[in-house]
Amino acid sequence: MDFFYRPPEIIKKIFPGIIWKNSQSEILLTIDDGPSENTFRVLDSLDRQGIKAVFFCTGKKIEEHFHEFNAILKAGHCVENHGYDHSGMLLKSKKQNTENIEKVNRIIKEYTGALPGFYRPPYGLFNHHTLKAVEANGMKMMLWTVLSGDHTGDFSTVRRLIGSYLRKGSIIVMHDNRKSSEIFSESLEYIVSTATDRKLGFCGVYDG
Repeated sequence: MDFFYRPPEIIKKIFPGIIWKNSQSEILLTIDDGPSENTFRVLDSLDRQGIKAVFFCTGKKIEEHFHEFNAILKAGHCVENHGYDHSGMLLKSKKQNTENIEKVNRIIKEYTGALPGFYRPPYGLFNHHTLKAVEANGMKMMLWTVLSGDHTGDFSTVRRLIGSYLRKGSIIVMHDNRKSSEIFSESLEYIVSTATDRKLGFCGVYDG
């Protein structure tokens, strides 16, 4: 049941070049799908907890919510590539994968002055062409240790997943969208309290 939320070890062995966890003990918090009309609330929640995060942003949302994207940068968070329009890459051709990734790289560089170093495919789905396009652009693909489940809008799901799977070196995925916004603050508080109980800290960048 939880294979999507917590990737099985066999998948990690098949794709050893993908980043599945932080190599050090700290937790890396990542936030997908933004920026959005809810980004300022997400930033407020992170600020209250004193946590920096890595935002995997879509190119289309950056264009639509530039003020929110700029706020992410001003708050000192990292921004990375999550595809242009959150379309799945599993059935995309070599050309489609390459164009999608490079389009978002150009958008991010235009606004930040630097190319992103990491790519996360929408829904965590990819194919051989995706991996090759990421490599050709000098990037690394980052997936996760555990999805928080906040995208379900059900806090009990978050509590179960985080309670079961949070450990040192975890890469956690939260979301910046309408449904997750209903429980984002509560979910983040639970993640932080669980980490504190387990004597785990947070880092704002990937520590490879």
